[in-house]
Amino acid sequence: MISLFKIWRGLRFLLIPFSFIYWVIVVLRNLFYDRGILKVKKLPRPVISVGNILAGGTGKTPMVEWIGKYFSTLGKKVAILSRGYGRRTRGFVLVTDGEKIFANADECGDEPFQMALKSVEEKLGWIVAVCEDRYIAGIKLLENFDVDVFLLDDGFQRRDLHRDFDIVIISGEETNEFLIPAGLKREPLSSLKRANVLCFRDEIDVKNFNRYLGEDKLRVKFRYELLEIRKFFDYILDKSEFSSKKAVAFSGIGKHINFVKLLKDNNFCIVKDFEFPDHYRYTWMDIEDIVNFLNSTGAEFAITTEKDYARLFEMRELKNFPFFYTRIEVKFLEGENDLKQKLLELV
Repeated sequence: MISLFKIWRGLRFLLIPFSFIYWVIVVLRNLFYDRGILKVKKLPRPVISVGNILAGGTGKTPMVEWIGKYFSTLGKKVAILSRGYGRRTRGFVLVTDGEKIFANADECGDEPFQMALKSVEEKLGWIVAVCEDRYIAGIKLLENFDVDVFLLDDGFQRRDLHRDFDIVIISGEETNEFLIPAGLKREPLSSLKRANVLCFRDEIDVKNFNRYLGEDKLRVKFRYELLEIRKFFDYILDKSEFSSKKAVAFSGIGKHINFVKLLKDNNFCIVKDFEFPDHYRYTWMDIEDIVNFLNSTGAEFAITTEKDYARLFEMRELKNFPFFYTRIEVKFLEGENDLKQKLLELV
């Protein structure tokens, strides 16, 4: 599948005519919502969306988790709604009520399961649910829980549900990408005008986006930092304990190269990295390949992402192998207090 991605990259200019058709559809759809031709449903609680205009790989979930933790410190009951991309089920699935987990990654998707694990392990009390129709999911939750605020993971394009606040993550690649299918862009840059907050990665020059943004937009700068390392199903380690040790890295996420860079920036000695497709379902054959490479190179451990750990959670035998995963956190460089104030005003 990785080779197919490279082939697509090489031939994508042939798809530009189809991107134009896609652009027409997106523009008309947004116009119909703006004019009230297409109806919008509204939940009776504040709804905050974290999204982007690129397909995958911008790191929305850590931002959702940061917002969830902020509201939890305020004593608010948080419910996270997701479509549950890549799951093998349909319809409404309650992933966690904040105390127990009722679904695995296959049943709800890797990112919802990741957030459910965090909710239960850290006693954050978040409710997590997945459904194709997030309005229906919200109504079902309100029938059973006293929810104060809803968070939408990847909700910027879901205009059929009213949002009180739209946060958009900007990775920096948006200005260089074509629209789907020739590129990864879901919407034209002009769609950023719908957002309330633009969150820029620290290496991005915001000036490149000025002509697409109004003066009323809150602009925040942040980066993702390595918080800690955890052994599969076991203990927590400080990242300094892994400095300069030989490691094999593997992941199935949108931007594998960013994961490898994060490790190298934190002095990990990566002797080999395995890249799998986003949302990849691992097999024991994949694990065998990684373990064999560990043994043949003298590498001391294998390391992956928290999202991949969620997909590997059912492979409990991995506890007996030197497999670790990273936990990252959002670190704000500019605008954190302004963002907190905006969020506080919603509840």
